[in-house]
This record gives sequence, C-alpha cells and structure tokens, in this order.
Amino acid sequence: MSEQSAQSFTGRHRERTTKKSVLVADRVARGIITVGGIGTILAVLGVAVFLIYVVAPLFLPAKVDGFRAFDPDAAGGALYVDVDEYRTLGWMLRGDGSVEVYRLDNGELRYREQVVENVTASSFLISGELAAFGLADGSVQLNEIGFDTEILNADSLPEEIVAELDDHDPGFLSNYENGIVEKTPQGQYRVQQLGIELVKKRQVATGPVVAIEHVIGPDGPLVVALAGGDTVGGDRVGGDTVDAGASGEPVVDVAVVDDAAAGAAASDAEIADAVVAAEDADAAPAIDIESVLAQVGETQLYFIEGREDSNFLTGRTTIEFLDPITLPIEPFPADRRPAHIAVAGTGNGMYVAWDDGELMRIDTTEGFDVAYVAERGRLIPEGNTLTVFDFVLGNNTLVWGDSAGTVSAGFPVRSTDIEDPDAAPVLFDVERDPRATSTFLRTKQLKGPGGAAASALSSSERSRMILAGFDDGGVRMYNITNASELSRGSLPVAETIHHIVMAPKEDGMAALTGGQLYNTSLDPRFPEASFKALFLPVWYEARAEPQHIWQSSSATDDFEMKLGLIPLVFGTLKATFYSMIFGAPLALLAALYTSEFLEPKVKAVIKPGIELMASLPSVVLGFLAALVFAPFVEKIVPAVLAGFITVPVAFLVGAYIWQMVPPRLTILYSHWRIFFVLLTVPLGVFLASVFGPIAEEIFFAGDIKQWLAYNGEPGVESPFADATGGWMMLWLPLSALIVGLVLGRVVDPIMRTKSSDWDRGTFALVDAGKFLVAVVAMIGLAWAVSAALSMLGFDPRGSYIDTYVQRNSLIVGFVMGFAIIPIIYTISEDALSTVPSHLRSASLGAGATPWQTATRIVIPTAMSGLFSALMVGLGRAVGETMIVLMATGNTPVLDLNIFEGFRTLSANIAVELPEAVRDSTHYRTLFLAALTLFVMTFVVNTIAERVRLRFRKRAYQL
Repeated sequence: MSEQSAQSFTGRHRERTTKKSVLVADRVARGIITVGGIGTILAVLGVAVFLIYVVAPLFLPAKVDGFRAFDPDAAGGALYVDVDEYRTLGWMLRGDGSVEVYRLDNGELRYREQVVENVTASSFLISGELAAFGLADGSVQLNEIGFDTEILNADSLPEEIVAELDDHDPGFLSNYENGIVEKTPQGQYRVQQLGIELVKKRQVATGPVVAIEHVIGPDGPLVVALAGGDTVGGDRVGGDTVDAGASGEPVVDVAVVDDAAAGAAASDAEIADAVVAAEDADAAPAIDIESVLAQVGETQLYFIEGREDSNFLTGRTTIEFLDPITLPIEPFPADRRPAHIAVAGTGNGMYVAWDDGELMRIDTTEGFDVAYVAERGRLIPEGNTLTVFDFVLGNNTLVWGDSAGTVSAGFPVRSTDIEDPDAAPVLFDVERDPRATSTFLRTKQLKGPGGAAASALSSSERSRMILAGFDDGGVRMYNITNASELSRGSLPVAETIHHIVMAPKEDGMAALTGGQLYNTSLDPRFPEASFKALFLPVWYEARAEPQHIWQSSSATDDFEMKLGLIPLVFGTLKATFYSMIFGAPLALLAALYTSEFLEPKVKAVIKPGIELMASLPSVVLGFLAALVFAPFVEKIVPAVLAGFITVPVAFLVGAYIWQMVPPRLTILYSHWRIFFVLLTVPLGVFLASVFGPIAEEIFFAGDIKQWLAYNGEPGVESPFADATGGWMMLWLPLSALIVGLVLGRVVDPIMRTKSSDWDRGTFALVDAGKFLVAVVAMIGLAWAVSAALSMLGFDPRGSYIDTYVQRNSLIVGFVMGFAIIPIIYTISEDALSTVPSHLRSASLGAGATPWQTATRIVIPTAMSGLFSALMVGLGRAVGETMIVLMATGNTPVLDLNIFEGFRTLSANIAVELPEAVRDSTHYRTLFLAALTLFVMTFVVNTIAERVRLRFRKRAYQL
C-alpha cells in the first residue's frame, strides 16, 4: 500500500491512500501489457524464422553421393543406356542391336533380347518410350522400349520370394522372371521388367541410314533420316510396312522360360546358354556396320510421317507411315557428311551439324516438302571440335559441347523481337536466308572442368536440367534456364564418359565409360531456383533478351518454369503507389479540415462516418471494383479522365465564388460554406461528361481505346498516330505544378503589393480572374509541350499509358484508395487534434489566418503522427490481397501503364499456394515471396519509425 500526504486547495491536509484492488489491477495490467508486447515481438520473429526455414533450402547446393560401378559385357559397344524410375534396373542398347537389362545394385545381367538387326543409327526421346532405329538396308524401325511396373499380391508370387522379401527391409531386391521384385515401404510387391514391342518398320531409302532423329508430332511420330541411295516410295518393293506380330517379331528372344512350378528366376548360366542357342539357331548373319557406313557416298535427308489411329473398342493404337519425302536440301557429299541431326519441337524446325561446329538450321514450319536452309554458321569458335549435340526437354533449346570443355545452349527467336541485331549473340560467320523469320541466338554458356572435352549429354525428363560428361571422367549438372552449375564431380577413374543418363525422377544418374557402368544417387534440390532466376533477368526460351517473368505453371509437361519475383514486387509497389497517390491526399486534407475548420457538432458526425468506411470488407470492395466500377469506367473512359481536371477546377471555382460573397453573408452562413462549395462537384461531373467526348474527338481521333492500342504500323498513315493527347494526360499535372509555382513566386508577391488599398470584393474578383488565367495557362502549356513532343516523334504509348484493359491500375487506385482513407484519416486527425491549443492561440493572436496557422504551426507539430498515418496506410496497401486479386486481372507484368493490371506478392500467394505441391520449388518460392513482402514492410517501417522520431523530436522543441 502506498500513502502520501497532500495539501488540498482549501489549505487542509488529508491522507490519500491507494486501494489494494487498484494496485493489483495496475500490476495485472502492467503484466498483461508486458507479456502482450513481448509475445507480439516473438510472434513476428517466429514468422520470420519460419519463412527463412522454408525458404533456405532453395539456395542449398545439389548433392551427389559416391559412385558405384560394375563391369558389363563390353562386347558390341553401347549406343544408349537408361535406368528405371526406381533406380533398380538399367538397360543398355548394344551396337549389334541387342538390349541387355542389369540390376543396378550388383550389376547382374537379368535379360537380353535382340531388338533390331544391322542397326546403323538410333534415336531416343527425352521423355517417352518410343525409339527409332535406322538400318543398313535403308529401313526405319520404331520400337516401344520401357520399364513395365506391376503391383502384385503375395499370392501371385512364389512363396520363397515372398519369404525372402519379408525377411528383409523394404527396398531389398529379388530376381523375378526377367526383372526384379521388391517390397515397398507400404507393404506392396512391386515388379519391374523391361518391355519391348515392335511398333512399325518402313523402308525409306535404298542406302544405309547414317543418322536418325524423331519427335512426336500432333498426329504421330515424325522421323528424319540421313541416308544414302534413293527414296523408296510406298508402291515400290521394300516400301511395305511391317507391324508388330508379323515379320516384325523380335529376331532373337533369349528370355528363359520360367519354371512355373518352382517360380525360380533364370541364372546367369541359363541366360548365357539361351543367348548362344538363340544366336546359333535364329540370328541373322552379322555385318560389319563400320564398313557399310564407310562405303556410303552421297547422303540425303528424308522425312517420314506416322499417323496414329486409336481403336476405342480395343484400346489399341496403331501407326501408319506415309510415303517418305526427300527434303529439298542439297545432298551431302561423302567427305562432308553431317555428324549430328536434331528435330525441334513437334517438327517445326531441324538442325544439321558437323564436327567442325558448322550448323545448318532448316525451316520446316510450312512443311518438310518445302523446307529451306534458314541459317548457316558455326556454333563454336574456329579450331574447336563439336563433340555433343542434343536438345533439352521441350526440344526448343539446343545444347552443344566442344573439345574445349564449353557447354552452350541457344534457341531461335523471332527476328522482329531483336532490338539490336548487331549486338545479338548469333552464330559465328552466319548466313541467313531472306525468307527466315527467326534468328538462332547463342544464349547460354557454361564452362566445363578445366578444358576437358564434353563427351556426353543427358536431359532431365522433368525440367531444364542436364548432365554433362567429359573425357576426363568429370560430371557436371547444369540448369539451362538460369545457366547455373548445380554440382560437379568426377568418376573414380579419369576415363571418357561415352554415355550418361539422368534417372526419370532426377534422383540418380548412370554413366558408361569404356569398361564400366557407374551409378549414383543425386539430389538436385531446387534447380530452378537461384538468386539470378528469382531476382535478375533470365533468358527464357523464344525471348529476344533476358527478362523478368513470373509463370509458374502451364498446360504442357515440358513447360519452362519462370519464377522471377521482380514482376510481383513491381506489382506490389505499383498498387501501393496508385492507391496512395489517390487516397493519401484526400485523407490528409480531410483530417486537416476536420481538425482545424469543421464545427465540433458536425465533426462529431463526419469523423465516425468516415471511420465506418473501414468496416467495409475488402472482398466487397474488390467485388464492386471488378463487377461494377471496372465495366462502368470502361464505357466512359474519356469522361473519367476529364473528371480529374473538371472536378477540382469546379471545386476551386466554387471557393473563389464564395470569396466574392459579401462579408456579412459569409459570416452569417459560414457554417454552410463547405456544403455550398460541394454543390460545384456535380457541376464538375457534368462538365466531365460534356468535355470528355469532345477531348476524345480532338486528341484521340474519336476513340481513346483504339488510340491507346495503336502500335504505329510503319508506312501507314493513321489518325491515331498523333501522340499529343497522350502527352496531355501526362503534362497536365506537371503544368499545374509549374503554373502554381510561377503564381506563388512571381504573381502573388506583386498582387500583395498592389492590393493594399483594394476592398475585399475587388481582391476576390482579381483573384478569381488570376485563377481562370492560370487554368488557361496550364492547359495551354500542356498542349504546347505535348504538340512539340509529338512533332518530334516521341510517343508516350508503351510507358505510362498503353493498351486499355478493363481491370487496371486506375480502378485499383480508386478502390484501394477508398480502403486506406479511413485509417490514414483517423490517425492523422487524432495527431492534429492533439497539438496543444496554446500554439494555435499564439499564432492567431499574432495575426496569422486559420490556414496559415494550420500549415505553419499545426502540421509541423503533428508531423510525426501524420507520417505514422501514412506509413500505416502504406502497410495496408502493400498487404492488400482481395482487392488486387479481384480488380487487377492478375497479370504479372512489368508495365507502368496506368490502364494495365498487375499482380502483387500477396495476391500471388493467395492464388497459387493452395495449388502448389508441398515442398516443391514453386511452394518454397511462394514462401520466399512472403518473406520478400515481410522484408519490404520491415525495412519501410524501420525507416519510417526513424523519420517519425526525428519529427517528434523537432515537435518537442516547439
């Protein structure tokens, strides 16, 4: 208990005692406030820590485990290797056309089958099981080669296999039929085997196929073959197609028939015996492929199109080949035979390359029968050798490596999109056909390990990630989109890597050298995310230059993810700017008028009414903006733009008219002054509806939206070409500022000197005339400057104004400004009202007017509170979600255009987070967007607090 003696105003002494209940309540309140404050700080820090925890893995490097190796049979060489999605089995295509299946844990041979005879060339898709083979007799053969996965019950497996799997942990492998079986962590029995099926065989040319490439087109497979001899038509001998189940059955099937009773898997000895027996019995005589290819003379490019036909009753899909087409390209002599061919996209382009780095890009957009050489040049500097050449996922970005160890990438872009062709990274010594509408650009360059030649490439089936193998055993993992090196490593021995493959799930890889097959686990983590990809311009496919783009999803699996956060940050700042430029001045001026000029009785009604505006849910405001305001404004755009001039001018005209009213009446009706002036607002709206269409006719050729969309077609005269109207929109505010400064610095001092002996009516009349002259000067200055800029060829379209979109920044600025007005108004009015009244009295007593007192005494004193109000309103605008989500169109573009929408960080999180896969790159990038928003507001509020404290310190000195 606290006691103290005090003397009352009567002079009598009395004891004052604080009740115990008051002390207890005071301590409880102090404790609650302390706990609440500390809890708030900890909650904010907890949010920051959680966001960092989720985001941090985006920037961790990829992880590669140690390599495991086994020694497969080296006979016949290898043309291709691949692994299954669970990294339990791998298969290898031999040079003799046979396929071998190995267990990846111990290298055990599980299966061998002769798929094709006398193969001279092969082609495999990045994603898909369709393989194409070129044969020595000029035929093309398609096969489905891929792993078949089947989930079986324990009753469907031999008892001894089930018992063996049950005795081991999940993941243990056991041989079964031609593959393996394993027990999954979910208790299921998963069988993996390689499935091989002949799809189609077709004679293309009379000579051997030297190189072959295929893609999947809109109607079926498209095959391009480089072969010698003449074209074989559909009506000639050898032109018949061969289907699976006819003569296209596998030539040698060395699968050992299982013992149905015992269910035992074939042993290595049984497989070897079966292979020998099959080769002795059925195998066709082998030919020397190298000798055949060495004797090939002139070669020609051939195209053959396959058409898929699905039977909806049986579910079977068949492929029919059309007659081969000889590409209208000059044949290649024997001493200048291409080393690589590649088909882009779905057959809309083609590339032919030689070992010295020369590239021929063939345009096939109008069809292979009218193809032409669009560009010729070299991919690599003179003196280097082209060693690897392939596409990444999507078949749009070409990747190549050379003998200097450099891995590069490029793609064609529309020539009209290239602003400076002389500075564009085109081919070396390029020659371009005048008909070509696109240009091939060398957009990415990645360095290899110390000059070792690149010897193998493999593209991921899921993303723009590749593996590169080098001739010193080095392995590099790159992300092509952002040109970043994800990891580097080396095989245990410094041998040339002939083939390399990435597992379908991007969680492993296999590399084949001259004698051993190596495999390992890898974790690329989040290859699409890096500081460059998130915050710097990135050179995306089909773009003429690096750009900031956000596009996290698409309708196709080969989509190139674009995760640039800058468009979202820009959209957030754009929304904040337009909402603050509309709402902040109105809120501050309203607070100033309410505090300094409004009658207390009226203030008691007006202030709660404005504060009630804050109770409107933002989703309601967004709904009104999207479905009411935006369609309405679209119909009357000229009147709305004119209203930004006519309404303020009409309001000021009303104020000048009030000045001309006799003093006796102004004093009598001073309480109604604001309502009288407000009567001019409908006049301003009416004038906007009148002058808007007139201005549209004069400055915008009668249609402002068509004027905004005009792109300046060269050589075509158009009434929309005149840019004066656009410059007027930008220069009118600047002209008003310039004229206002001239009036304040030049005209007003002269008027004060000359008006010393004027009466009130004369001064009011002259002041009104000055205002009307200022309006005319403002419009005249804006028109003169705008006309001059238009005559000089400058056009504002494409910058602050451009194509009109219904849901745009203008609508958002108005609606979000309406949303932030109450909070800025309330805090500002409270700050102004707390300014000590003796400061006002002293100013008024010294002869200052109420306006001078408000601007020179009250506002500086309350500046810290006013600044706090602005910062709170800014935070409200930055974090707004529903209004921008519903009223902007959600277009993540970097565009200053006031008639274009945008996408903010908060709206993007609200839209995409529910659909993002947990812990994916997209998911964590959305949390990075939240962290970015957190940092932005934290930095702004920190700076604002320091400024506020400075203002407060100065206010205390008054």
